[in-house]
Amino acid sequence: MKKIILMFCFAILGMSALTSCHSVSPDADEEAVIVKKPWFIGHGGVEQQAVQTGLTWCWWSTSGYYFKIVPVRHEITLDDLFSDDNTPLDFHTVIITQIEQGKSPILLQNYGEKWFDTNLNNYFCNLVRDHISQHSPFDLMSNRQVLNQIDTKIRKQMQDYVNALSKKKQMPIIIKEVIIGKATPNKEQLNEMNRTAKVVQAKQTQEREYEVQIAREKAERQKAKADKAYMEEMNLSAGQFINLKWIETVANKQGANIDVMVGPAESMWNIRRN
Repeated sequence: MKKIILMFCFAILGMSALTSCHSVSPDADEEAVIVKKPWFIGHGGVEQQAVQTGLTWCWWSTSGYYFKIVPVRHEITLDDLFSDDNTPLDFHTVIITQIEQGKSPILLQNYGEKWFDTNLNNYFCNLVRDHISQHSPFDLMSNRQVLNQIDTKIRKQMQDYVNALSKKKQMPIIIKEVIIGKATPNKEQLNEMNRTAKVVQAKQTQEREYEVQIAREKAERQKAKADKAYMEEMNLSAGQFINLKWIETVANKQGANIDVMVGPAESMWNIRRN
């Protein structure tokens, strides 16, 4: 009977141990950080050894936090940033960070699970806003060289900021890349640009039409001068010249067959064009 009771007690203890545990199992691109929170005895806190790929069992009072150790994209949309002429523009920005392998426990202990949102996000947004205000809308929307320069400068400034934080409390973060991307006018600005483009297009069309009319007028004037010179050279009256032009016009038509009487019916010309 005592053996049965003893076995029963061991069974209960075993079940309690199993049900009081949970697993921590990071993926290949992750590290897990274990934080101990003992209920009765023992010392709590962050385990300084990160859990690599595999399976680790912990007590229920122990928490596991997962961190990507590969480069991670943080995408941030910034609306209504003002260029150097106070034009509001929208940007879809990206900053890529990476945690130094094996140092995720230090990051969690010093800066918490939301380390980027709490410590880097606002500083990054302020840097972007400052650089955008130094350039024209044209460069921000179409000049890739200017945008590349902004990317490089902000990446360096972000890494310098991380290094400055690390002098107080280590932040094991590498700023891999910054991508500001081309500016996009907001809806109101885009509508205004479309209206302006239509006005400019209409003005250009009117100017081209005016230029065509001026050119036509010059051509007609030149032609008139040439006709007058011909009349004077051939000693023709205005009526004779008009008749001559009429004959030339009709004769140049396909299939023309014209009889022309010259003088008081003394001679007749036949003009035929096949």
